[in-house]
Amino acid sequence: MTRAVRDLWRGNLVVNPHATPDSFPASVDSARQILDEGLADAVSLGALFLANPDLPARIEAGGPFNTPDESTYYGGDHRGYTDYPALGR
Repeated sequence: MTRAVRDLWRGNLVVNPHATPDSFPASVDSARQILDEGLADAVSLGALFLANPDLPARIEAGGPFNTPDESTYYGGDHRGYTDYPALGR
């Protein structure tokens, strides 16, 4: 599907890359593959970024990655947004 969009759209393209429709959240490996193949100009790793506020450092280190806790999404307080452990803690 991403290839079809890229073929039709030559402007800047940002995607949230999933290997399959059921794979959630988008993974670093899927993001790398999309970028390496030139199918997008940038990727969004939204849920992974929520669970890993230090995501760039974790990607550089090769992980580990916190798993997003969907039960805290849109809960009205800080849980799930500011309480994930940082790398090295």
